[in-house]
Amino acid sequence: MTKSQTIKIPIEYKRLFDDDWREAAIYGGRYSLKSHTVARVLLIRAREKKRRIACFRELQNSIADSSHQLLRELIAKYKLNDFKVIDNSIINTVNGSDFIFRGLRHNEQSIKSIEGIDIAWCEEAQSISQQSIEILTPTVRKPNSQIIYTYNRFLEDDPVHQRLVVEGRPNTLIINANYDIAIKYGYMPDVIMKEIEDDKEKRPLLYKYKWLGEPNSSEDRVYKEWLKIEEIPHEAKLFRYGLDFGFSNDPAALVAVYQYNGAYIFDQLLYRIGLSNKMIADYIRNLSPALTKADSQEPKSIKEIANYGVPVIGARKGKDSVNYGIKYLQAQKIFITKRSVELMNEYKNYIWEKDTNGRVTNIPRDFDNHCLDACRYALDDVIERFTMQSLPKQNTGAYVLEVLRQQHVQPDSYYS
Repeated sequence: MTKSQTIKIPIEYKRLFDDDWREAAIYGGRYSLKSHTVARVLLIRAREKKRRIACFRELQNSIADSSHQLLRELIAKYKLNDFKVIDNSIINTVNGSDFIFRGLRHNEQSIKSIEGIDIAWCEEAQSISQQSIEILTPTVRKPNSQIIYTYNRFLEDDPVHQRLVVEGRPNTLIINANYDIAIKYGYMPDVIMKEIEDDKEKRPLLYKYKWLGEPNSSEDRVYKEWLKIEEIPHEAKLFRYGLDFGFSNDPAALVAVYQYNGAYIFDQLLYRIGLSNKMIADYIRNLSPALTKADSQEPKSIKEIANYGVPVIGARKGKDSVNYGIKYLQAQKIFITKRSVELMNEYKNYIWEKDTNGRVTNIPRDFDNHCLDACRYALDDVIERFTMQSLPKQNTGAYVLEVLRQQHVQPDSYYS
């Protein structure tokens, strides 16, 4: 048997071997060795005695999205031949320790059913929602069990950072690390060091965010001051549904839009991977009647859903339609229902992109915005009138009514 190599751990991470803490927040900028060091520590601890180690991310559509590859590479690098690597888990053949990999979002029942977790490792923890934290912490309930969060801060009020660093929890380990650790132990490649130095000199804002781990300001958010509402008021009027398509990697998102005292209420109804058009149509048919506006880049899906008897048409898109939609929503009073968890997460994390100098641009970050897109689709004609763009010869109302007639639907029930 090939002899395994010595695994070196920076002294700054030594406390990860102790058992007197319950949760650990490990955060900082790029190249602070966070993920690689935690992976090494967990492999060592899995060899010490039998342990069940659960590796989590907020979203994990496949094993490729997990830390499985990093652990596999380290096992090969250090010749840890007592580990058996299979497609969706890693097992120590000597003492029975195992690594399992799961996504937190949309996986509540699966997470709750996991037994005997000794250590949970949450990667990219800046993306973990408050709801996922509330599911995870009571699941990791074995005596002396521990939870490790590794993350680069995204916004000032990321839930994990708020919980462990700002508010504080009993028996919490906090490690703030940056690239100086990689320099100290000789792990810093010259090409990365040159990039860091160049950013520091020419792009100080980007340098602080990227390399020092300072969060984006709440001022960078696209939307602000949306309010949470417990439930839909009786007086609220259902206006329309918005639908963003998805299937294997991205979720399908369906949002109901209500009008209420001059404001809008957004109520997330669906946010799920793997939904067929038939499943979406069956769901919408069981809702209160209203027109559905869907992503017009999916005409085949729209037609198929319409053929199942759902009043649905494509949202009208044009040049700069995203930014026009943003401007309209920024000018409105918006409420989000309490149950709209993913929509609330998208709202909080939807920020403006920054240029190479770290300055905010007028381009929104196109990531994890499925519910927000659905909201814009639902209001597309209202947005169009708001921005005073020229309409086609037939007005929007006539266009909608004609589509509904073609689908043999009573229009008065669906359009206002």
